[in-house]
Formats: sequence, C-alpha cells, structure tokens
Amino acid sequence: MMRASNLRMAALVCVVVAAALVVPAAAGTGAFVPVEPVSADTDGGLLSSGSELLGGRPELAESERQTASCGPRFVSPQGLRAQTCTVVGEGDTWARTYWSNTTGRRLDGVLTLLLPDGRAVQARCAIDAALGSGSCETPRERTVPVPEGAEPYAAVAEIAEENAERPLLRSGSAQ
Repeated sequence: MMRASNLRMAALVCVVVAAALVVPAAAGTGAFVPVEPVSADTDGGLLSSGSELLGGRPELAESERQTASCGPRFVSPQGLRAQTCTVVGEGDTWARTYWSNTTGRRLDGVLTLLLPDGRAVQARCAIDAALGSGSCETPRERTVPVPEGAEPYAAVAEIAEENAERPLLRSGSAQ
C-alpha cells in the first residue's frame, strides 16, 4: 500500500512529466498549449503567473490580503482556457482555477489542492459555456508550515466532457 505522501509525490511527478511532454508536442498534435499569462482583474479573469496581490486594494489590512502562486494559462484547441493557482489569505490556503469556455458545451472540472501533509482537498466545478468564463475554488484549509523535505502546496485542475476518459485540459499552479 502506497503512503499518502508517496502517492502525492507520484501525482506531482506525473503532472510535471505530462506538462514537459505535452508542450513540445502540442503544435503537431492539437494538444493544449501554454500561452502568455494575462493581467489580473477582479471579475474572474485570468491572472499573471507568479505571486500576485489579488484585489490590489491598498486599504486592506495585511491579514485580509491574498496572494496567489499561479501556473501558466493553458488553451485547448476546443476553445477552453484555464489557469490554476494556490491562494493564501487570512491564515488559509486554497486552490482556485480561472476558466473560459467557448466550446459551446457544459464541461465538468475537478480542482484539487495538494497539501504538504499528503492530504488532498477537491471541488467539482461546472464549466458552463453559457457563462463564458468564471472561477472555481476548493474549500479553504488552515495554512500550515511546509515541513523540511515535504512538497509545498500545489493545485491541479482537470476539465473534461462528461464521462470522458481523458481531460480536455489540465492546468497546475506554479511552485
């Protein structure tokens, strides 16, 4: 039986390896490709990569500020875009994915927050084409220090058609 931390490490390695293999092959196979991140906005738009102050309101107290560590924005040939972040604020950490769906179909998403202690928190997301764009978040977890040698917080979003064997798009946070 594989321990939770080993399982988490294996999942993270798979995501990294998949991303490394997909990007060079994307042009010839129609796979999703990363594109340059865009600036943050307050109505569910995609964020730029790296740590960002969400909301950007200087009058917020330090305890009310949120920072995000975001991966690149990915685009699928079917018209789906997503960017996934780990967010920290008010002593909590959670995952958030920003999406844009121009496929004309309702899609299903699963957003996973991987915690340093090997646990995972998931949220199911309705990726509705009628809305055009939106965001989805996992439940918030109390932020804990990352133990030495442990993997940091990470987030992965997978978006697929109902009952599909593979996702149309997979997006991860930057760590």
